[in-house]
Amino acid sequence: MRFILTILLITNFLFPQSFGQNKVQYDSFDWEYIVSPNTNVYYYGDNKDLAVFTSKVAERSIEQIGKHLRWRSNKPIKIIVYTSHNDFQQTNVVNVYMSEGIGGVTELYKNRIVIPFEGSYEQFEHVIHHELVHAAINELVYGGNAQGLISGRIRVQVPLWANEGLAEFLSVDWDTNSDMVLRDLAIEDRLPSIPELNYSILAYKGGQSVWQYITQKYGREKVGEIFQQMKRAQNDERGFETALGVDYEKLTEDWHDFVKREYWPDLVNRENFDDFSTKITDRTETRNFYNVSPSFSPDGNTIAYFSDQDGYMDLILYEVDSEKQKRRLIRGNTTPDFEELKWLQPGISWSPDGKSISFASKSGEQDSIIIVDIKTGKYRKIPIDLDGVFTTSWHPAENKIAFMGHKDDSSDIYVIDLNSKEVTNITNDIFSESSPSWSTNGEVIYFTSDRGQNTSTESMYDVDFSQTDIFQYSYQTNKISQLTNTDYNENYPVAGSDGNLFYTADYNGITNIFKHNLSSNEAFPITNVITGVQQIDLDSSNNLVFSGFKKRGWDLYLMNNLNTVAEKEIKPTKFYTNKNRSTDFEDLRTFTSKKVTLSPEDYSKYIFARNYQYKNDKKDSNEEVKVDSLRFQDDYLARKYQTDFSVDYIATAATIDNLFGTRGVANLSWSDVMGDHRINVGTNLVLDLNNSDLVVQYAYLKNRTNYYTTLFQQANTFSLGYNFNYDFIGQLRDFGIGFYGQYPFSKFMRLDFGATLRNVDYEVKQFDIFTFQTSTNYKENLKAVVPITSFVFDNSTNGYTGPVDGFKQYLTFQFSPDIGSNSIPFQTLKFDMRKYYKINRNYSLAARLMLGKSVGDRPQKFFLGGNSQMMIFSDTQTEGRDDSGFYAQRVLDYDNTSILEDVYFSEYVFPLRGARYRERVGENVAVANFEFRFPFVNYVDVSFPARIRFGNIFGHLFLDVGAAWDSSDEFDNSELVRNKYGLNDPEASPILTTFGIGTKIFTPFALIRIDTAWDKYPSGGYSKPQYIISFGYDW
Repeated sequence: MRFILTILLITNFLFPQSFGQNKVQYDSFDWEYIVSPNTNVYYYGDNKDLAVFTSKVAERSIEQIGKHLRWRSNKPIKIIVYTSHNDFQQTNVVNVYMSEGIGGVTELYKNRIVIPFEGSYEQFEHVIHHELVHAAINELVYGGNAQGLISGRIRVQVPLWANEGLAEFLSVDWDTNSDMVLRDLAIEDRLPSIPELNYSILAYKGGQSVWQYITQKYGREKVGEIFQQMKRAQNDERGFETALGVDYEKLTEDWHDFVKREYWPDLVNRENFDDFSTKITDRTETRNFYNVSPSFSPDGNTIAYFSDQDGYMDLILYEVDSEKQKRRLIRGNTTPDFEELKWLQPGISWSPDGKSISFASKSGEQDSIIIVDIKTGKYRKIPIDLDGVFTTSWHPAENKIAFMGHKDDSSDIYVIDLNSKEVTNITNDIFSESSPSWSTNGEVIYFTSDRGQNTSTESMYDVDFSQTDIFQYSYQTNKISQLTNTDYNENYPVAGSDGNLFYTADYNGITNIFKHNLSSNEAFPITNVITGVQQIDLDSSNNLVFSGFKKRGWDLYLMNNLNTVAEKEIKPTKFYTNKNRSTDFEDLRTFTSKKVTLSPEDYSKYIFARNYQYKNDKKDSNEEVKVDSLRFQDDYLARKYQTDFSVDYIATAATIDNLFGTRGVANLSWSDVMGDHRINVGTNLVLDLNNSDLVVQYAYLKNRTNYYTTLFQQANTFSLGYNFNYDFIGQLRDFGIGFYGQYPFSKFMRLDFGATLRNVDYEVKQFDIFTFQTSTNYKENLKAVVPITSFVFDNSTNGYTGPVDGFKQYLTFQFSPDIGSNSIPFQTLKFDMRKYYKINRNYSLAARLMLGKSVGDRPQKFFLGGNSQMMIFSDTQTEGRDDSGFYAQRVLDYDNTSILEDVYFSEYVFPLRGARYRERVGENVAVANFEFRFPFVNYVDVSFPARIRFGNIFGHLFLDVGAAWDSSDEFDNSELVRNKYGLNDPEASPILTTFGIGTKIFTPFALIRIDTAWDKYPSGGYSKPQYIISFGYDW
């Protein structure tokens, strides 16, 4: 397979039948940017105010981060701001699709930060600070780019828990949500070790708690020292050990003691959910994380909610009377209308007649309000011309829906008339509003806002948006008034039928449910939980359903008889009592920034190599750092963005393939700041250009259709054997140009198209070992123009090792017309479909069918057999005889008269584990694969003979069946098969069947696969166990 992978590096653009979902460029962004002392902030449209807010928050955050890490940015950090999550998903800065739940990303090639504004300034400030911590760590440990990691010069990798945990700790220090997660963790029977945090959802909050413990025990000054020592030792654990004097084992023990001391006293006199409510979902059975946004039907007998029990968000109906899950009404994340179900700011609502449900969904280019019939499952989509739509609430009697809408730099409460489709903004300000809910008579909309006592503001930077209260909008007066005015956060208001309003509030450090009498304006808590609650709803009988956090996830609980509920006493948590403690500490950076006048510099002895520029710094630690004074202007002048290319990485590596042996490869990559233009160069220069490998590719990704142009040449020299007088040498050369495009119809469906003009040469030379003369005794040349088109559909969802649910397929047609005597005319059609059935979160079934047929004067050949991953070891059998090599039939053979077709125009079809590459060959092919995938070991910590930690080891059972043939007579006449492949089995067949078991192990370098396979012989026997070791993910 290594041969195939190497060839595909050159020819992938020629035959683009790859799977994968799409980033659809719905919009074309006109970028501008502003500068500040340490940042360049990029924005588009009329969003300069949001960019200025970003810049101010970033500068303040950088100062705090610098103190902790003993760090100062050597160059401006680029922050790219999108004004919605939908726009954020179109970014080309990173290739990964930014699904809901990803609030920002910091990439390593250029250390760029990419963040969306999603309507909440508090969240936005948090994300800015969080991502800047990553940027600081990238610069401090990795030099601000990926070059050191790619080249192997930098070997240390900051653990996920340390990276994300510190980003959380420095951006929020500690808050109610963090406290909730750790309080829940403290009551578990077994606390995870610190290295185990990398393999669970606790990497963020668990890591944050570890840093909280370290700073309390050793001081905040130790944070920077840990990373300095980590970089110096090129080992993360050794960095902690040198700085703190404890290894991970001791640090884990101390942290466990800290968690217990911190939280066990908080558990006294608090209630479990089971003490006052009935649990209606059970995550221990479904093994999911989220059951959220519950909503009662008007008759109170059905609860609709969102759940990720199948690995993505679905809309589920639960029947209260039978106490059973009724059915899944909507399956999310698999169709263009339900790309994402807005589970972070959810809001499911019923129509007054109970026949329909409304919710918000990402539907391609725009967010939409979805109205779904609960009996038929049919739905209608109402696109909303805003940047984001969330949290619907249906009027109790009329055909109107209130919702949270996000436009540019603000979020407001809107109302849509479902008859006229007219949308009205009822708050229309810069503040962040959310969670709309109607009064029982439909005359008032309750909502949450961070406006406080403010009625307007020039800049949200000057507003304390860290705390939210409940407000109401009256249709009678058309005015907004404030209902609560506290120093804690209220959310999710919902009106009862008895004149009371219910909502959640993090009073005294834990989020509980409050009852608020609207007549007397008195409020009190009615729960006193250990962890926390969110997203409540009431029925007409004043029964309440809520989402509660327990055992690392959210379940739904039902409370009855709220009319008789009493006030609960909530004692302050330890965090709440101490939350205003000072975090001041000494600034240990050896230099500080001061505004100075620029002076000429002598660059005669300057080192310009990016990774060695630190050698230029010979300043005394007290000397003022010279900084570009222009960056200290405070007018935030808007500058037009111009395409600005810079190097992403330069890397060299040795590669090995099954045909041509070892070679050295140099890869160079450039792109602009936005990632819209990319240039990649790969080369292996040997003596002269004719004997060298070279690939130059340009990608234009700015618009909806992606375009690629590639110039390529590949040359290979190999031995064909020798005799007494001569060494025989083969030389292959392939060069040409390719054009390729992709047009996405949606996230899940696209059309690939392109064409390649290529010229391939084959030459056999003989080298006289006595005279040292070289002569040519054979030449062959092929020329081809190969147009290709593929229709691709992929709505699969991935687990740790590959797809676990959904469906994907491609249909590809390619042909090569007759363009002369040296052409290779053929027409080829290929079809590949794969279905994945998720049994639960960790178990799945996978099935695949691939068919191919080639016709023409010189049809393509399908080479069946081998593993679809990069093989590094193979011990197989054929007819009971041990095999040698990875190939059943030699390709680079002196007597092979079709080397050019075999190397450049044939199709490899796999997996068929236990069989070698080219075990069967034909103009037709059919393959079926079946796998059962399951978890094997969650976490391994081996201390002898060396300390090795890794986790998430998975296993699979497989069955592979395939056939390749030229004529259908091969199925009936075994003699044809024996003669074709040199076999002895009287029952020889073009059909191959293998089965076996395997495991997949994550290592710091790759996912390693170890498979054990058995062949089933046509005569009925089986081979001995055959072992294959390879790299790569599941098909």
